[in-house]
Amino acid sequence: MHTSQLKLVTVVGETIIMEDIAARGVSLGATGYTLTEVTGRGSRGVRNVMVTGTSKTMRLEFVVPADIAETVLSTVARHYFEHYACIAWMTDVQVWGGEAHLSS
Repeated sequence: MHTSQLKLVTVVGETIIMEDIAARGVSLGATGYTLTEVTGRGSRGVRNVMVTGTSKTMRLEFVVPADIAETVLSTVARHYFEHYACIAWMTDVQVWGGEAHLSS
């Protein structure tokens, strides 16, 4: 089976910004994303859904070609890092199947 070398872009941050980041990612070329509620601890404190009753932190993931990954990450850094609790990173992934237009 054919595999494609792509990038997994992961953004973990406050719920309030995640739908906006997802929309920006799609506008920058991502064909989709996964958004999940998470809990954890970071430099800006503990995120705990049990205390608040709602998720304060979400994890957003895109699987995209390298050029789109870099654009998404730089956009997130420019627009969100200074004012919100969030972190983002990129990981190499090999994708089996999927749509042909994703291959780099």
